[in-house]
Amino acid sequence: MAAPAEGYITDVSYIPGFYPNMAPVAMRYVATLNRVKPPAVSQGFRYLELGCGLGRALTTLAAANPQGEFVGVDVNPDHTAVVEKEIAAGQLSNARVLTADFGRLPADLGQFEFIALHGVFSWVSQDVRDQILAIAKERLAPGGLLLVSYNAMPGWAHLQPIRGILRQYAALRQGDSLQRMRDALAYLVYIRDKQAKYFIDNPRAAAYVDGLLKQDVRYLAHEYLNEHWTSFYFSDVAGMFGTAGLAFVGSLPVFTNFWDLCVRPEFQELFRTTSNRLVTEAHKDFCANTAFRWDVYAKAPQVMPEVADRMREADDFYFHVSRPGITLPYQVNLGVVTSTVQGPVYQALLDALSAGGLRLSELAAVKELAGTTPADLARAVDAGVAMGLFDVAAGPVMSQPADISATVSLASPFNRAILATDALGGRPVALASGTTGTGHSLGDFDAAILHELLEQGSAGLVARVDERLAKSGRSLQKEGKPVADTAERLQLVEQACDAFVKTSLPQLVRLGIVMPA
Repeated sequence: MAAPAEGYITDVSYIPGFYPNMAPVAMRYVATLNRVKPPAVSQGFRYLELGCGLGRALTTLAAANPQGEFVGVDVNPDHTAVVEKEIAAGQLSNARVLTADFGRLPADLGQFEFIALHGVFSWVSQDVRDQILAIAKERLAPGGLLLVSYNAMPGWAHLQPIRGILRQYAALRQGDSLQRMRDALAYLVYIRDKQAKYFIDNPRAAAYVDGLLKQDVRYLAHEYLNEHWTSFYFSDVAGMFGTAGLAFVGSLPVFTNFWDLCVRPEFQELFRTTSNRLVTEAHKDFCANTAFRWDVYAKAPQVMPEVADRMREADDFYFHVSRPGITLPYQVNLGVVTSTVQGPVYQALLDALSAGGLRLSELAAVKELAGTTPADLARAVDAGVAMGLFDVAAGPVMSQPADISATVSLASPFNRAILATDALGGRPVALASGTTGTGHSLGDFDAAILHELLEQGSAGLVARVDERLAKSGRSLQKEGKPVADTAERLQLVEQACDAFVKTSLPQLVRLGIVMPA
């Protein structure tokens, strides 16, 4: 049976993963677009992750932000042992990890400009949540930002019985958490396929089961078998952090800060007449049926009421096009509504930012944008980021290189270590960028191609990647079926290598992750 820490599963390690929402640049930008002054970072900062798991977010962000100090905390010694190995392999002198529960942190740990907890708040007891709130109150520096993720209502309303039956059935089974989770899943599929009335009345829940079958069983054990599993209304969480002296300042992803990107037109008049942000967030969750939230809170937030304040206090964000070749009109659907941007302002922004990263004040000086008011300019830039037209970075991103030699190198010891261990590992591989201040993910097959390029160059690349693929036991898929024919597999590998060198490699150079010869 599981060895619980306040009811939390510890007999099974969690899965590694990088989450861009946890980056300081993401948290700072959300505060900024909501007119809250973010913590300064250029001269250094401190970052605390509560419940860091296997630490991939912590180590990737430490590699991408060498001026920061990163501290991770996790109760599971198996997790922290992995983190310590990654810190050593990546030569991360600015990161460390503590094996401790939240109620026993060192008294001299100090304060932090950033505190983040992902995959924690909904899965621990109220006593542990109280410890988190005490840490937020005591350890978050004035003006600092805290990021918390959690399962949200009302999106979980029709799915909570699934969690209940999985946990109840697993409790009757023998073995470790993985085996009990497998048994519970098999039972869930059985009653779904036999058309239990719950599934007849809730067809979305029936379809949800198919999604569970595609998930890593380690993730499912941690998601569903913890004793204390709670989904929250936004107002409940805001109230709890309010008792710790923190104020809600925004949410991630960026588009969730724009109600017209989250709510269908027939509901939008409701938001135009509601000035209370806390009420607006509650309305939005119902209109979008939100099931998961990433919320940012601030301690003693300093408001920047005008765009001029933003340009003076927080003009260290560099905006750039999210990918080359974007044209207007640009259309995107973020789950509820389809939105389109076009017009001379966006065209001028697209032209200016295609040449490389620019700050908001630099965009204001662009000749083609001279007639745009600062407020309209900021609104257009922020909306462009929200819709994925533009990205935001901690430093200036290069323009798209015209041609890249396949002879490349990596400056970061962390990225070299990650590629050596994670390529063809079955999960996306996140590489740290000191230019953007965050990590960027690529598929594990692309990671293998990059690793081979770095190790032995482009000569014989296709044959080496094919051999590596064969040794890994992985197979390439075509039309949903494994490719067994050797010649056909080799052709697919060659196509993948060519596509990587022509498309992905220039993007990695642009982001400062890869250096061309």
